[in-house]
Amino acid sequence: MNADERRLNPNAKLRLFFSYLRLSACICGLVFFVGCAHKKPAKHPTTLATSMPVERAATVADAMKLLDHRDEWGTLPEANFPRYPAEQFLKGLTIVIDPGHGGTDGGNISTRPSIYKAGPRGEKEANMNLRVGLLLERLLKDAGVNVIMTRHGDDTIGLKERAEIANNARRLDGDVGADLFVSVHHNAGGAKSNYPSVWFHGAVDDNEPDMDVARYMAFELGQQMHTKVGITSPIFSSQLMYNSGFGVLRACKVPAVLCECSFMTNPDEENRLRDAKYNLREAYAIYLGLCQWAYAGRPTQTNPVISAKNGEKTQISTTLDEGLPPWWGSDRNRIIASTVQLTLDGKRLEIHFDELTRIVTATCSVLTPSTTHLLVIHHANFLQNHNWPQRYELSVDDLGAVSAHAIAPLRPSAQPPLRPTTNLLR
Repeated sequence: MNADERRLNPNAKLRLFFSYLRLSACICGLVFFVGCAHKKPAKHPTTLATSMPVERAATVADAMKLLDHRDEWGTLPEANFPRYPAEQFLKGLTIVIDPGHGGTDGGNISTRPSIYKAGPRGEKEANMNLRVGLLLERLLKDAGVNVIMTRHGDDTIGLKERAEIANNARRLDGDVGADLFVSVHHNAGGAKSNYPSVWFHGAVDDNEPDMDVARYMAFELGQQMHTKVGITSPIFSSQLMYNSGFGVLRACKVPAVLCECSFMTNPDEENRLRDAKYNLREAYAIYLGLCQWAYAGRPTQTNPVISAKNGEKTQISTTLDEGLPPWWGSDRNRIIASTVQLTLDGKRLEIHFDELTRIVTATCSVLTPSTTHLLVIHHANFLQNHNWPQRYELSVDDLGAVSAHAIAPLRPSAQPPLRPTTNLLR
């Protein structure tokens, strides 16, 4: 090939230039189109993801490994205080909270020795009680409870005065007498003792509604505070401590309990009790116990009707109420028939209990004019909460007409006869 043939003419160079230019434009356009196609989402996607990646579910073997390394019971879990849905059953109740002691009785103005009603390092029980009481007040008010405090500060209040606050409390329904009295305390004993206890007054047959709420609260105090539960009974009669029982409980004419949340005489526990966040654990435990108690219902009955029968017998009738909402199954009997009892002046009456209508009837001898009698009604719903009130005074006028009205619970001032026993508490 000669030199002229190897040399391109001007027209060929021009055509080659435009060819390169068109090729470059095509490449740029393609790049732009592809880039936009990736960046701009489709308005109507035609395909959807059929599955999402999920965390692998734990196997039984995985769960078994968690049981290989369990914390000691005394290890407190992380604090958490969610609202319990069952608090709805507390709404509208009137509850008196009694932070024990205070003022001249072991409070900040007390002239007694510093160790009186205090832990080994001097932390005063009255202040612990008040912190728990104030926190419990907030929890219950948030739940819609009509809360009445016996004290909000370092006040001196007598035992009978505290009880009278509950006895004379105005309920939201306009009646008088709190639905419940809760006294908050901390126990004293050995340096190693540390467990919760909740106290009622009298014997086990005297005040069953008191024992109902005491049981729920005692179990929750142990659960929330992780103290040394399981070594003794969670609830006690106050007559185990004193022959006449605790004065504040004895003076109450409404259901009443006293909480010994833990032992302030345990040095480690005393140190924890100085912290209001720890006191909140105590208050929350009492709150949970109250929620569960109310959730299980508050049985009652209609005022007894007393009428003559053929001039020879007196008939007593009342309609029982299990104190529960119309849940599924409410068309069936929810009262434990074996718990239904009527006694008149200490003598058990033969009864007839109609499970469909829930009416209880009994007959007794004609009541003589110008006399009074004591009628006691017992029953429990299938969640094992007992009825309130339980005692009625029957008054017979000169013509033999009988009227019945509820009276205060039995508050004996002396212990019943005791049988030999062994104290297993160490």
